[in-house]
Amino acid sequence: MAEQKGVPYDRGWAWMIVVGYFASSFIMVGVAKSYGILMKPLMEEFNVDITVASLGMAVGAGIYTLAAPVFVALGQHFTERSVVMFGAVFACIFISLCYLKIGIWYLIWMYGIGAGIGNSCLFGNGLVMIGSYFKRIRTVANGVALSGASVGTFAIPPLMEFLLQTYGLPGTYLILGGLYLSVAVCGALYRPIKFYTRETKAGENDEKHKLIKEDLNDSTRKRTNVLQDKENVVIGNSSDLEIQIETEVNREKSVSFVTSTGSLVMGSMESLAQIVQADESKKLSNSITIKICGKAIVIPKIFHFSVLKMPAVVFYTIFSFLVFFGYFNFIIFMPLDASSRGFESFQKAWLVSCAGIGDLIGRIVVGIVGDLRIIERYKIIGATCIFCGINILIFNFATVFWWCAIHTTLYGFFGGAYIALTSIVLIDMVGIEIMPKAIGVILLIQGLGAAIGQPVEGAIKGSSGSFSLLNYINSSLMIIGGFFMFLYPFVRDYAKKLEYKNDVNQEEEDAQGKENNS
Repeated sequence: MAEQKGVPYDRGWAWMIVVGYFASSFIMVGVAKSYGILMKPLMEEFNVDITVASLGMAVGAGIYTLAAPVFVALGQHFTERSVVMFGAVFACIFISLCYLKIGIWYLIWMYGIGAGIGNSCLFGNGLVMIGSYFKRIRTVANGVALSGASVGTFAIPPLMEFLLQTYGLPGTYLILGGLYLSVAVCGALYRPIKFYTRETKAGENDEKHKLIKEDLNDSTRKRTNVLQDKENVVIGNSSDLEIQIETEVNREKSVSFVTSTGSLVMGSMESLAQIVQADESKKLSNSITIKICGKAIVIPKIFHFSVLKMPAVVFYTIFSFLVFFGYFNFIIFMPLDASSRGFESFQKAWLVSCAGIGDLIGRIVVGIVGDLRIIERYKIIGATCIFCGINILIFNFATVFWWCAIHTTLYGFFGGAYIALTSIVLIDMVGIEIMPKAIGVILLIQGLGAAIGQPVEGAIKGSSGSFSLLNYINSSLMIIGGFFMFLYPFVRDYAKKLEYKNDVNQEEEDAQGKENNS
């Protein structure tokens, strides 16, 4: 039998998990948001239009959207460390093989599959590890770890431009593959919690069991901002001892502003981690069991489409699709837009970096404002989307570098605030119990919208010959989505009326059933 002892919650090795996840998000998000810098060399090298050049990101985004929930679940079975290290090696191999430069479609599929599967393994599993090692200061740990996404968005673009000018397109792919391989080192830091278990002999005296229980109870009582739901000790027969302490951190705090991410496809990957953890903790019957190498793997049901019967979920899904389509596609096409305005190569890279600075500041500011509860949070997210859309619209008229830099920084600021609030606002609308089911469907539709966004907008650019129309589309979608959010009170009232009507109908059916039975 095994018992846990000395798990370094909120201390010690837990901070190595944060270091590992900071570096992982630095590379993943930084490389992904810099993809627009690769598009011009691809167009020139293979003489293709912008639609084809953008497909590498579209393929990666589509694979990531569909595969990420599966790899988070696999991490629960095989350990997060092994899945992250597998993803890093997989991404390294596929992206490095782009060095061969056989053809544009070869590059699209190799890069898309490598980045899609690699990112699916890296991001969610890191958040699960942070959730496992941090209890009292989980919000702070998430904030520090996820700031790697903002820092990566700042640092990677100029690095990528330097690599392109120094080593060309093949050498750049090779070094990007090496960057992904370094994430395997980050994954090696993800020491499983079971590392802190040790085997004990059957029949050890009950006094020792009592001491373990008291120690765990004392450590639990010392935690602040924690709601202790259950505390259960189960002592089996002479061959087994199981000590189970179940505590639930105040969930609204655990998904506060710093837990959302700059994830380019999923919008909020911590939400994805919560789906798996919530489903496992509740032991839902809706699950898929598969066998790999003789081992049974239970994958919890991630996509609960039945939640689309709820007006608030449908409302939020439409909002997310509109806003994220405009938000994500702007940063992908912005480097090419900057080149068309005559900016030098490093200037367009620094414009992307400015968005990273704004993103980090936006998360911090909206976290402070959101926690004050002065303004309802659905109004805050609606306003940030409107301002971000207006900012993209004004960017369309910028002609000099410093002017464009101001607007890309503001784009990062408002966009970071929007991304940071996605999970929180959904919880406000549907509650913490429904949120794990609703977020899976919402992020699926939102992610697929982002995946098709590049080829669609690429085709529009090809037919119009100008980036202005793309900026108008992206800004309009964000502004429309922002104003759409302000309709939420009407949706809320309608949902209440619908719930009341259903309750009345149910009571009538119950009464009718009793009459028939009598």
